[in-house]
Amino acid sequence: MKRGSGWKWVLLFVGFPLLELWLILKLSAAMGWIMTLWLILMTGVIGGSLAYRQGFATIHKIQTEMGQGRMPAQVLFEGLLILIAGLVLVTPGIITDMMGFSLLIPPVRRFLGTRLQRLLKHKFGVSNASRPHPSQGMDDDDVIDV
Repeated sequence: MKRGSGWKWVLLFVGFPLLELWLILKLSAAMGWIMTLWLILMTGVIGGSLAYRQGFATIHKIQTEMGQGRMPAQVLFEGLLILIAGLVLVTPGIITDMMGFSLLIPPVRRFLGTRLQRLLKHKFGVSNASRPHPSQGMDDDDVIDV
């Protein structure tokens, strides 16, 4: 961890939940605590079921692409975003619910999946150059026995 970057973790794990709590209390003051509790429970149930359904559809897409011999990189990233959406939707909060529901919108997910894929390629230096599979394009003369 970089020196001086601990404040980011404090902000994430202390500041963000405090902001969520403050928003829930403001919403509760405006709507009443029963309606606020109902809203929190319903967003969790509806969001969790949507993430569950979209998750299984994504698993089916992954199996289909792999069955056709393609690497389902984009679909895998979308599946990761659906998992994150499900996790933040079952977490009580206004901001997390907005983030979670936005991740369940397919165009948003595709955009973020493409950006995430590009970021990881840049960060880890992955190139698009493909090497032939050992069973493709190799003769017995190319094999060196030791």
